Amino acid sequence: MTLLEPTRPATRRTRAATRPRRGGGVILLPPWTRAPLLSLGQPAVILAVLGAAAILACASSSAALFLSSAASESLRVQLAAECDDAAYPEVEQLGVRGFSLEEGQGQQLNEQVSTSMTAQGLAPPYRVQRSSGTVSLNSDTESTLGQLFYRDGTADNIEILDGGTGPGLLLPAFAAQRLDVGVGDPVLAGGYDVAVAGIYQDLFTEQVPREYWCSYSGLFLNEASLDPPPPALIIATDPTIIDEVERLLSQSFQTTSVDRSWISPIETDGITLSEAERIVGQRDRAFEESGIANQFDRTGGTGLLPELVERTTLIRNGLRGPVVPIALGGSILALLLVAAAGSYWADRRVREVRLLSSRGVGPTALAGKAALELAIPAIAGTLLGWLLSQWLIKVLGPNPAVDPSAPVQAAVTAAVGLLLGMVLLATVAGLRARGTAERTIGLRQSWTSRLPWELLLLAAALAAWLQLRNEDGVVIDRNVAQVNLLLVSFPLLFLAGAAVLAVRLLAALLPILRRRAGRWRSAPYLAVSRVAASRLVSAGLLAAVSMPIGVLVYASTLTDTTEYTLAAKAGVVVGSDIAVISVDRPVRSAAIDEVGTIVARYPYGSVDGQDVTVLAIDPETFMEFAYWDDRFADVPLAELLAALSGEDGSAGVNALSMGFSEDTLTVALGIRDVEMDVVARVDTFPGRRLPVPMLIVRAEQLGEIDRTAGRFTEIWSTSAENAVREALPDDIRVLRVQSTDTVFRVANFLSVSWTFGYLQALAAFVGAVAVGGLLLYLETRQRTRVASYALARRMGLKPASHLRSLVLELTVLLGLAFAIGAALAWAAVLVVYRGLEIDPTRPPGPLLTVPLITVLVAAAATVAVALLAAAYSQRAASRADMVEVLRLGS
Repeated sequence: MTLLEPTRPATRRTRAATRPRRGGGVILLPPWTRAPLLSLGQPAVILAVLGAAAILACASSSAALFLSSAASESLRVQLAAECDDAAYPEVEQLGVRGFSLEEGQGQQLNEQVSTSMTAQGLAPPYRVQRSSGTVSLNSDTESTLGQLFYRDGTADNIEILDGGTGPGLLLPAFAAQRLDVGVGDPVLAGGYDVAVAGIYQDLFTEQVPREYWCSYSGLFLNEASLDPPPPALIIATDPTIIDEVERLLSQSFQTTSVDRSWISPIETDGITLSEAERIVGQRDRAFEESGIANQFDRTGGTGLLPELVERTTLIRNGLRGPVVPIALGGSILALLLVAAAGSYWADRRVREVRLLSSRGVGPTALAGKAALELAIPAIAGTLLGWLLSQWLIKVLGPNPAVDPSAPVQAAVTAAVGLLLGMVLLATVAGLRARGTAERTIGLRQSWTSRLPWELLLLAAALAAWLQLRNEDGVVIDRNVAQVNLLLVSFPLLFLAGAAVLAVRLLAALLPILRRRAGRWRSAPYLAVSRVAASRLVSAGLLAAVSMPIGVLVYASTLTDTTEYTLAAKAGVVVGSDIAVISVDRPVRSAAIDEVGTIVARYPYGSVDGQDVTVLAIDPETFMEFAYWDDRFADVPLAELLAALSGEDGSAGVNALSMGFSEDTLTVALGIRDVEMDVVARVDTFPGRRLPVPMLIVRAEQLGEIDRTAGRFTEIWSTSAENAVREALPDDIRVLRVQSTDTVFRVANFLSVSWTFGYLQALAAFVGAVAVGGLLLYLETRQRTRVASYALARRMGLKPASHLRSLVLELTVLLGLAFAIGAALAWAAVLVVYRGLEIDPTRPPGPLLTVPLITVLVAAAATVAVALLAAAYSQRAASRADMVEVLRLGS
């Protein structure tokens, strides 16, 4: 080869370029494989997702826990109103007239039933036997009637006056005196010769019966009157004595038989509905295995637990109707916060998102990256929210006891919420990332965004209200109050639609306000400029905050109105906190005046054949102790009592009328006709217990009424029962005591307050969502705010002026949101509160009650959030690196 000969360039082999990954191959690249750990370097993102997921899990899982807690509280309230042993599971053999057990069968049956109950897991039962009717008791010279009774441990729960150690019968002192017998003397009980083993103090002489006798008070107390007392309660020391009496009665074909019961004690403290259902099932299976075959396939006594379980189930099912939609609404709002967290992720990772998009990564892959990065904090937040919901129910719920299955159901709903939240979070992050990378300059706003879509919500609210007008707001199903779902859905639709519409109208005024702010000082000018520069975001924040305020005020008002109205109805029935009732006639004394007022009740009066109740009161002490609300009448109580004491020259007795339109009435009381002049009329008056007209007079002016009128004397008091009993003379016998706690089966009406209480909880959730949205709003716009602050500082703006502008911006926004929410809620309350009639048969009707404390606390919380958010934003702006912010831009 010569020097002039051309040479070929040396060649070298190179590797072909790597083909770009497509489809699923993208997720194998480092930005995706390392994604789960990348979020650890973004504390703000972690906190945002953690908080959003926790709120979502708490909202979605709370329904199952709340329903279980409400069921447990319903059981507790019902059990508290009954005797301690009333709900114990019972297996009973009903006696059959003319038949009896053979000798030895009683003990055999006792062993058989006890075995069947313990085999089902119930505690060993105690035994009760009693005659279904009266049995003749005969001594050598006298006779009387009595009812035979046996229960394990009876001798330890009576006051033995004489004897009581040997076998036989224990006679009450009154019966022993009437029969003229003593310990050891023989008596014939239904023809069976048995000895008197002891004599005990009559149980009806005890002012407060022992708890042991609570379920059997009807055997020795006459609830209708103190005279005459029930037949003597004859206590057998051994159940075989009653077996022998039954055998003789059946041979003589007498109508009295013997009922036998086996009662198993249970622990009722903290009992849940599922546990109660299990015990009822155990009792039913024990009865089937006991071999008892009652006539006509009757089950006999079962204890009250099956009835309580049925009523509790009804209450829970009634709660489920409004509670589940409320929880669903809270979950949907929490999902919006999750979506905002996804948007926040895209904003914080904007440079990486733009870089990946420039390399051809699409929105689906970016959404997957967001899901992988945020999965760990989302799962941790869900677990935290699930635990938080359980803690909140235990601390703030109706009852800390929940069914074992409730946390499992709550976990399932929280997991479903997590799945939906992750899908939404990833979708929003992907779409926001695409919008960041493919931002179109000069894109016009879509016409659909300008339509007032909130009018659809208002139309739905109008439809719900029109339907509610034709229905009862509170439905009574088998004496259990249940809230109409429309009473919950109407305010949610109305508040959402009206709040957005009001905010839209206010946002339209922002340009005008911004032009006028040019003449203002720097702090208000900056505040108005920032709000007007981001009208959509500011309007969204305004609507988001007004919603929880509105729901809170609405729910609190209806809750307080319901509870106050129920208390008012009970107060009207009783007359005061308690009414100690006697058929005797106590005389006014200093001791009685200190604890209550004396009211004479004549329930059997009549006016031209119309039943009427007459109350004879003492005006001097009545006002201090009687239950009263100024809405009961057009004039104050003091003026009504003064009218009773007025002298108009008429011979008639001055009277307040409730239910009569006539001015003069002739009232038949016993054998006397009383002329009464109506001096005033009232819509409601304390002491009304029957749905008949009522007349109220001065006891002194009414004078003496004969006993045929059926008078009852009552001491109305706001003190404890024992204090009233101590103030009464020793010769005054107490027939019964009525209190406001015993007027209603309170559990039957608890579902109303629980429903609105849960709605208040929704307001708290929505408030948390709004606060979270506020923080994300501040974080998302923080770079723009800092850049603006840096430029303003160069032009002489002081930090104090900037802080004042932030305080003005946020307090005005949140304060306006509070005013809008409260005003709309009050409008909704005025529309629906009259439908909260929980018992139409008892006055008064719904009494609107303002939740002043709740409103003040909500207002204070709103101001506190605004101030804290302003301080946080100012601190972040002051600590930012101004050079770096200005270099990166917004």
